[in-house]
Amino acid sequence: MPRRRRTNPDEGSRATAPDASLPVKDHILDRTVFLIGKKGTTDVTVREIAKEAGVNVAAVNYYFSSKEQMFGQMTERFLAGFNDVMRLLDGPDTLPEERLRRWSEEVMRQLADYPGFLAVMERHMTAEPLDPFGRALRESMKSAVRRLTATIRECVGPTDRGRIAFKLTLFISALAGPFPRLVGKAQARPGARESAARSQFLDLLLEHLRK
Repeated sequence: MPRRRRTNPDEGSRATAPDASLPVKDHILDRTVFLIGKKGTTDVTVREIAKEAGVNVAAVNYYFSSKEQMFGQMTERFLAGFNDVMRLLDGPDTLPEERLRRWSEEVMRQLADYPGFLAVMERHMTAEPLDPFGRALRESMKSAVRRLTATIRECVGPTDRGRIAFKLTLFISALAGPFPRLVGKAQARPGARESAARSQFLDLLLEHLRK
């Protein structure tokens, strides 16, 4: 997943100067993901990307030969961090609910900082024919569902597969929602970046999961 950084809730109303700690190429990728999340669509122009990143169009074209190449590299960054996040579900010596909470907190942080990743994922996973990144994403998502299903089953105890599947759907929807696109606009979740609000939300969600 993308490198996390502190963001201002009002960010996006103006161009963001390149972060000296990030290579220019990574900074452009970072701001492109933010822009996609802000617009709620991957339909962004090179000029819009340049403006959001605080660079000129020539810089974007220098680092990326096409938007498709850029989207591919964003997907690669997601895949590179995917296993790190999924490993939070591991740990036989830790209670399953605690593992699920750690995983959920990180997913919520990532979605709050980089809402555009859901749009990028959808773009690659629904393209016909699937590109290599779309295939890799589908396999990653299948693996994630299997691991989450196993963890939820540990949390709630023996029950039928239908109930487990229903709880999994509710759980993932609650973490990802509201869906980042609604009438073509990105939706913000108030308090998503505040750890106290996140903690209270997860308390309620995990309590509901056990019912």
